[in-house]
Amino acid sequence: MTLSNYLLQFISEPIKKIFFLFFWLMVCSYYVYGQNKKSVDSLMTLYKQAKSDTSKITIIHKIINLYQDKPDTIIVLANQTLALSEKLNYKKGQGYSLSYLAESYYSKSNYKLALEYYQKSIPFIDDIKDYTLLSRMTANIGVIYDIQGYYLSALEYYQKSLSFSEKINNKNHIANTLANIGNVYKNLGNYPIAMEYYFKGLKLFEELKSKKNIAYIFNNIGIVYFNQDNILLAQEYFTKSLKIREEIDDKKGQASCFNNIGNIYLQERNLTGALDYYNKSLKIYEQTNDKRGQAISLNNIGDIHHKLQNNENSAQSYQKALLLNEEIKNKWGATYSLLGLARTEASKKNYDKGIEYAERSLQLAIEIKALAEIKNAHNNLFTLYKHKEDYKKALEYNEYFVAMKDSIFNEKNTKIIANLESKIALEKKEKEIEILNKNQEILKKDAQLQNIEAQRQKNARLAIEKQAEIEKYVMLASAEKNKHKADSLKTIAQTKQLELDKYVAVEQKLQAENKARKLELLKEQDTKLFQQYIIYLILAGFFSMILFAYFIFRSKEKEKKAKEMMTKQREEIYLQAQQLTEVNATKDKLFAIIGHDLRGPIGSVKSVLSLMLDNLINKEDFDNISERLLESVENVYTMLNNLLFWADAQMQGIETKPTTINLYELATKNFDLFAEKAENKHIFLKNKLPNSLIIWADLEQINLVFRNLIANALKFTGSNGEILISYEIKENHVQINIKDTGIGMNAETLQKIFKKNLHFTTKGTKGEKGTGLGLLLCQEMIEKNGGQIWVESEIEKGSIFKFTLPLHKNYTIV
Repeated sequence: MTLSNYLLQFISEPIKKIFFLFFWLMVCSYYVYGQNKKSVDSLMTLYKQAKSDTSKITIIHKIINLYQDKPDTIIVLANQTLALSEKLNYKKGQGYSLSYLAESYYSKSNYKLALEYYQKSIPFIDDIKDYTLLSRMTANIGVIYDIQGYYLSALEYYQKSLSFSEKINNKNHIANTLANIGNVYKNLGNYPIAMEYYFKGLKLFEELKSKKNIAYIFNNIGIVYFNQDNILLAQEYFTKSLKIREEIDDKKGQASCFNNIGNIYLQERNLTGALDYYNKSLKIYEQTNDKRGQAISLNNIGDIHHKLQNNENSAQSYQKALLLNEEIKNKWGATYSLLGLARTEASKKNYDKGIEYAERSLQLAIEIKALAEIKNAHNNLFTLYKHKEDYKKALEYNEYFVAMKDSIFNEKNTKIIANLESKIALEKKEKEIEILNKNQEILKKDAQLQNIEAQRQKNARLAIEKQAEIEKYVMLASAEKNKHKADSLKTIAQTKQLELDKYVAVEQKLQAENKARKLELLKEQDTKLFQQYIIYLILAGFFSMILFAYFIFRSKEKEKKAKEMMTKQREEIYLQAQQLTEVNATKDKLFAIIGHDLRGPIGSVKSVLSLMLDNLINKEDFDNISERLLESVENVYTMLNNLLFWADAQMQGIETKPTTINLYELATKNFDLFAEKAENKHIFLKNKLPNSLIIWADLEQINLVFRNLIANALKFTGSNGEILISYEIKENHVQINIKDTGIGMNAETLQKIFKKNLHFTTKGTKGEKGTGLGLLLCQEMIEKNGGQIWVESEIEKGSIFKFTLPLHKNYTIV
């Protein structure tokens, strides 16, 4: 046993803790330098001179404030002051000690312990009405819930924080809380409300000239614009934010901007640039020990390596991000890391491992109701089971994916519902708090009434005792023969009578007060009941007015509809006649295609298969016709694809979903698709589109256009011919030209080529057949995307198919 341990056995517990605190403060002060050391030395002097333990605790709390950048030191000191405060039953000391522990664990990203200590400290701090600390603590609780994806709880605590900040008119904290509320609505996808809160916060920060916070708001506004695919405005706000953060040397802020700029590079398919910015961001987050920031950057780096097919680097980045997210309980980030690992394992053909990661991601996503991640997890599981050749499971997950994507789990609707639920729940809580406060006031008055009654009963008991004493002394005086003694006893009886009179007077006063309290209480209850009746009447009247207005509106609508019915019926009859004509033409075209253009190739395949089954064809003969047979099958496949697209278009089942498209990459992809066929016919394919040409259109529909037009050009171009794709910029549109050196078309064919109700087809240079649907599909797809298509051609000189498409809003004309 050491000497110090031996001595401590003889010291009482409170003294032992004070001794330990003093020893620890001496050690800490040894490592403090500069201005802080002078402050600590000064406080240590006061600590030595303090006579009471509570004063010493208060001084230690002041010393703790000098160690804000050393959470581990604060935790040691705060634990000791907490234990001592509990021993002394010093409520204020307990509250501040708990708050120091909460904020230290918060700064260390240990959100579980931070929440625990915050919840314990709030009642103590609320008792002493320290609204500055309350506003900070409730804001931090909101941040923790926000990070973990519990948006309803986050909003609840941000609103509490805002209320506390407004009580002390702390503009800086009000602005910060407004920004935090904006973040919640941004995460819920409600961008208009998010922007409203951001600009309110920005106005206050500009008044306060707080550069760091102005940069923070700029960054978040940039994220909103980025999510809305407004890349130019997003980049503008990210750049504004980064410039300010570099001026004030805000490292964490710079890291956030680097991540966001990396996202822009990624959207523009500049993977090298994106990776460079993500690595810059990660380096800063590591230097500042920001675990959440590290996890975000590592997930982004994992995405880049996955796109570059660097599986080992990708898995390593995702795994590191997953460990960090699990450590700080960031479930949303963990779902993303797990999905990344699932994709990486799929690339490595480790399908069982990939399924394990995807299942874990799905469970977490369901737990936090992250619909985008649920959808992505189902899609990943579909792909993994398909590669594993478990088609039953693959189909099951694909059905989940399609259902979520197209109908039941519509993310936009879910976010709107979440916003409404949040609003309703918050309003409900506010009403509950209001009712609770009123009930507490009544209970408080009930307690006062009970106190008065208790005093009255006590006073009555004392009065009875005095009355008994008076009667006793009167009886003694009457029985006493000695006159002197008898007079003395009477005097005592009179004195006791005076005391009794006082008790009677007090009794009357208490009875009057009791009655007044009861009347006041009854009056308040009557007032409350009256107010409730008024509210019910107002609500009933309001709903009656709404119902009345609704019936009036319905009756007027019916009258209006009745008047419009005759006109509409005439229009409908005319439209139905037109539609019937179009339907008949569609039916004729459909049967012509099925009966003529498809039956021929399928008949050829059937004939060859019959010859093979009857052993009437040998391998040499089959090899000779296999190329033609394959060409027939390819034609049938193309015909069926076009037929399905065309049928959907006729039934208005195709929905145009514009997105960013790089036309050079799309043209190259289609040239690669037909490269073998072009090589067989000795046709040269040339792509003269620039790599920077970006349009705004539906990818699948425009891909169909390129595929059909290139296939047609190959069909009608002879050996040693050429197919060239070029472009012209026309204001906010681009004109694409697909030129071939083929057989060309005469004037009669040119007039028929884009007639929707006319079915015709021609044969290619090697007798290739078509349905005539391809060009009509191209016309329909181009028009759906806001463009036009036409053709110029001369016999034996070739054809040029020209069509226009809208440029992307961020495309810069060079």
